Amino acid sequence: MNTSDRTATAQWKAVSAMVPPRQHAQGGTLLLVEDSHVASDSIRLMFRGAGARLRRVDSLRAAQQHLDLYTPDAVIVDIGLPDGCGLDLIAELDRRRPRVGLIVATSGQPDLADSALDAGADHFLPKPIASVQDFRGILAPVFFNLRHHNAAMPTPTHDSAALRDDVYMACDLLQGSSAGAQRAYALQFIDALGRSLGDSALMSAVGAARESGRVTELALMLRQRLRDQPMI
Repeated sequence: MNTSDRTATAQWKAVSAMVPPRQHAQGGTLLLVEDSHVASDSIRLMFRGAGARLRRVDSLRAAQQHLDLYTPDAVIVDIGLPDGCGLDLIAELDRRRPRVGLIVATSGQPDLADSALDAGADHFLPKPIASVQDFRGILAPVFFNLRHHNAAMPTPTHDSAALRDDVYMACDLLQGSSAGAQRAYALQFIDALGRSLGDSALMSAVGAARESGRVTELALMLRQRLRDQPMI
């Protein structure tokens, strides 16, 4: 998007902002489009106290099924999804009338921030989300109750069950993937998981798999991560 396009978009959003999004002291709906159990669980904990509904889906198709039924008050969209790119959904949400009150993009690839904003997102949150206060502050204009529950709180720790679910999913993705879009999705999912966990060895293994085209070592590392997790 060139400078004139960005200016026009900013002017349009400024005019749209004259009709503010609905503010909810109680109630309202946040639609979370996120394939990772770890990321979803963290967002659920950070959203606690909003007094609102959080509905989570893990694909573009499932998100569309929700959007066919209602317009949520805010949407958080992961850019990397199993059945396509979240940027397409963001663009659709930006065109939707009535427009969704707040569109937030998220990704483990910070360099996608400009693309997300160009597509129509109001904010971009890199994974892992480092600040609970920033997260809640972004949502507070729509979910008014968060303004009164934004005191300092620690970043949520990873739930062991959610982590195991994500690692199992990563193993399944590698087992069933080959060269092409499915392999690319598998590697970006595992890379995002590594970023969320601060697992530099896992991220390095993803980089090596991308360069070599071989995933054997990465698959072995994931199985070891499973063995390292407590049984539940």
